[in-house]
Amino acid sequence: MMLGYLLARAGSEASQSGLTKGRHMRPHRFVTLLSLAALLGATPAGLPAYPTTPKIPVVDHLFGRMSIDDYRWLEDDEAPRVKAWAARQRAYALGYLRSRPSYAPLRARIRQLAATSTARFGLQIDADRLVYERTTPPQAQPALVARDGLAGDERVLYDPLTAAHGGTPEAIESVFPAPDGTKVAFTTQAGGSEEETMHVVDAATGVPLADTIPHAGGGVSPSALVWDTDGRGFLYARWPSDVPAPERHFNIALYHHVLGSDPASDRYVFGHGQSKVAEYVLLRSHDGSRTAALIEPGDLGDYAVWVREGSGPFTQAATVADHVKSATFLGNTLLLRTSKVHATYDVLALDAGAKYAAARTFIAAGQLPIEDLYAAGDALYATYSDGGESLVRRFDANGKQLGAIALPPHVAVDVVAGDPEHGPVVIDYNSYDTPGRWLRYDPAKNAVTPTGIETKTPGDYSRLVVRRVFVPSSDGTARIPLSIIGLPGVKNDGSAPTILYAYGGYGIITAPNFIGTELAWLERGGVLAVANVRGGGEYGEAWHQAALHATKTKSADDLAASARWLETHGYGDLRHLGILGGSDGGFLMGLAITRNPSVYRAVVGEVGIYDIARWQLSPNGASNIPEFGDARKAADFAYISRQSPYQNVRDGVAYPAMLMTTGENDPRVSPMNSRKMTARLQAASNSRNPILLIQNAGEGHGIGNSFEQRIDATANVMTFFASQLVPHERSPRRTTR
Repeated sequence: MMLGYLLARAGSEASQSGLTKGRHMRPHRFVTLLSLAALLGATPAGLPAYPTTPKIPVVDHLFGRMSIDDYRWLEDDEAPRVKAWAARQRAYALGYLRSRPSYAPLRARIRQLAATSTARFGLQIDADRLVYERTTPPQAQPALVARDGLAGDERVLYDPLTAAHGGTPEAIESVFPAPDGTKVAFTTQAGGSEEETMHVVDAATGVPLADTIPHAGGGVSPSALVWDTDGRGFLYARWPSDVPAPERHFNIALYHHVLGSDPASDRYVFGHGQSKVAEYVLLRSHDGSRTAALIEPGDLGDYAVWVREGSGPFTQAATVADHVKSATFLGNTLLLRTSKVHATYDVLALDAGAKYAAARTFIAAGQLPIEDLYAAGDALYATYSDGGESLVRRFDANGKQLGAIALPPHVAVDVVAGDPEHGPVVIDYNSYDTPGRWLRYDPAKNAVTPTGIETKTPGDYSRLVVRRVFVPSSDGTARIPLSIIGLPGVKNDGSAPTILYAYGGYGIITAPNFIGTELAWLERGGVLAVANVRGGGEYGEAWHQAALHATKTKSADDLAASARWLETHGYGDLRHLGILGGSDGGFLMGLAITRNPSVYRAVVGEVGIYDIARWQLSPNGASNIPEFGDARKAADFAYISRQSPYQNVRDGVAYPAMLMTTGENDPRVSPMNSRKMTARLQAASNSRNPILLIQNAGEGHGIGNSFEQRIDATANVMTFFASQLVPHERSPRRTTR
């Protein structure tokens, strides 16, 4: 789904996404005079005034430039006055949305469409044992299940609802089956915090082991684990536990745990001296003779590669300058996907004891970028991105292509799963009109057949019309893929209420995704559109680099070009067009309204980034410097100041309606971004359009949200768009000041 902001495809977000205080920052000077306008707040026509938001100016002098921040006080997450202000804003926003005539019927239809049959995802196969997550709405959280072979009976390994004993169930975050299929390690997190705790369960019986390891990663330093060959222990990533609270989520390192032992005695193995914001991916060859640690210094997108032969020490095989994007083992050969030479990625083979310079070409780069690599059934399966849509090709142990796998059009492949030596190979895919579906691949026939494992839906998606066009960019250097989804008979006179989604960052691919509950929007005559703007990875690393650092504004330019194309071709015109994005896509929403406020009628930014320089002071900020630049450096600060949405809101501009949503436990993007942007827009805009904020307790970046939380989020967003894009549902709006 696009609505409700689920980062299933974003993965690491950068997959989805500190900076210490700038050395050039002088001590702040607080000004205590409050403006009368700030005290009174805005007065919407026919609606209550906005909650009062005092201005308490703070003057900064940075790189010879003076700036005034009226809402610095809203950065303090724990301050009682900030909590009270956020609660008042939330109550105001929900009061507005729930009084709209569309809210109740939309929410009812959304809930009805969400009541699918059992859904299964996150498939992994080891020793013919399938391990995955399973959920049946309205189950609050998915359970961890296993089956022996595709025809085997399912058995529950861990059910968050049962484990909660009547309390709020935690969400499963990561899953790590043992290569022999006998055990499964997995992590859980609560309230969207992404603070992960490691558990272990017997995969045959579902009996939990006593091993529980807290603080095992989370957020943008996620958990990582590889099992010992004998299944009696594992190597894993863990944050330090003997440091002050502000340092608890830095300097993650690798430790070894023996099953049944006290985690406090786990032996340190590797990681000291790496980046304090390091992120790990751990891989092991199937026979256990080689271990690889991929280490990303923050959300750079490039990994250094360290390899351990047997039980020896880790030695560096590749640096971040080699631009390794991902890796997998095929047998005992480590395969590296790299953009060092070609932006569409080569796959290089790294033999035992070899360094990057000695790696040999396994798959040469082609026109389409290689998206990911999967070893299954003694072959390599490579997925390719064609502007966001997936293709799959199969290669033998020498890198010879064995064939392309025929799949339906407009699909996204979520995973190719299979034991590295034997057993079934399963392709899990979805598309705009098809929820998750497992296909069994037969290498002998180079053909796929249905497994019967798929999600059944209560809605009719067979009538969906998907159109894909390519929009010329405003700078004339690119063609932007734009997918348009609707039902037959939609109006083509510009009056169809249209929601345009985009992300455009971190090299992340925005792929086709089952629209699910968004059918409710189409049933009301609406249109959905997805723009694969630059900054993502739809066409490889060059597509990412085109909107990076000083050129990140190209994402917003591509979005505006897509919006204008929709208008000129009979879809939603400027009175009927809304835009939606989350996280870095929320930053894109901020760019969009500050660069082109007259192009959009309504904007939704979910867990968005709006104050770049101040966000980089938060614990996760340093991880994102590779994407945005470093506000501590004069050259970077110059363009960050021109881009940062909060700093570029101007008084007296007629801004579109905007809804911002955030979670108070978000470890990736501090909720202060949404609070400050809301306050600034409410004070600055002279349009009659509402500016709303919903900050939810018990939520974070959207990852691990419960079924009911997802229903609420989707209903709120869809109602907001209906209130602004459907003329007869438009409510009384703000008076011009």
